[in-house]
Amino acid sequence: MVKKEKTEKVEEVKADVVDKKIPKTTDLEWTDYVLSLLSEDEKISGNPTTDGLRRIFEIALNCRVVVSSSKVVQSPDPNNEKRATVVHSVVYLLNDASPDRPEFNTVSVDGAADVYWGNCDKVYRNHPVAVAETRAEGRALRRALKLRKVVAAEELAKEIEDNPDNSSVSKISNNQINFIDVMAQRLNINVVKLFNNNQLPTDNVYSVSHDDAVNIIRLLSKYQQNISEISEDIMGYSSDWK
Repeated sequence: MVKKEKTEKVEEVKADVVDKKIPKTTDLEWTDYVLSLLSEDEKISGNPTTDGLRRIFEIALNCRVVVSSSKVVQSPDPNNEKRATVVHSVVYLLNDASPDRPEFNTVSVDGAADVYWGNCDKVYRNHPVAVAETRAEGRALRRALKLRKVVAAEELAKEIEDNPDNSSVSKISNNQINFIDVMAQRLNINVVKLFNNNQLPTDNVYSVSHDDAVNIIRLLSKYQQNISEISEDIMGYSSDWK
C-alpha cells in the first residue's frame, strides 16, 4: 500500500514537471518553447525553416495533420511581372480536445504569399510558384503555431535585384544551362551552332532570355524523340559553349 502511494506521488511529480515545461499557446514563453524543438540545421540565422516547422508542428500542438495543400491563385505572367500567388491550407485534429464536441477538434488555417523578382533571391527568381508555395506554407504553420515576432527563413530574401527595370529578370537560369548541356552532349549537338541557327546570342550565354532557353529545351526534347531531325550543321558537341 505504501509502495503504491509512493508510485502515485512520483507520477504526480512527473506530470507536474511536464506541465511546467510545456507552456500554453497564450504564455509569453510559448514561442521560445516551440523554437527550442527545432534542431540547429532547421534554422537559418535564427529563423525557422518551413521544413522544421512542418516537422515539429504535430509535436508542439499535440495534433494530427489531415490536410496540407496549396492552391495557385495567380500564375506568373509578363503582365503581372511574373508574379505568383499561392494559398496554403493546413487542417489538423487536436488530440486533447473535448470528445463531447468533436466539431471543435478540427482546426483550419491558411497562409498566403506572392512572389516576383522584386521580393525573391536572384537564384530562385525563375521559380516564383515554388517559392510562393514554401512561403505560404511557412506562414500557415506560423499562424497555427501562434508564434510571435517570428518569420520563416524562406520568407527572407537577401540578394534581390536592385533595379526594377533590370533585364536580367527574365534571363536563362543555371538549371536551364545545365539541362541544355546534358541534352546536347547526349545528342552530340553543338550548342553554339544550335543557338546561331535560332538567332540567339553566343558570346555570353547569360544574355539568353529565359523564354528562349525554354524554346531551346523544347527543341532538344523534340530531337531526342526523333534523332533523324537533327541537321548535320549543328552536330559535334563541345563543352566550351558555357
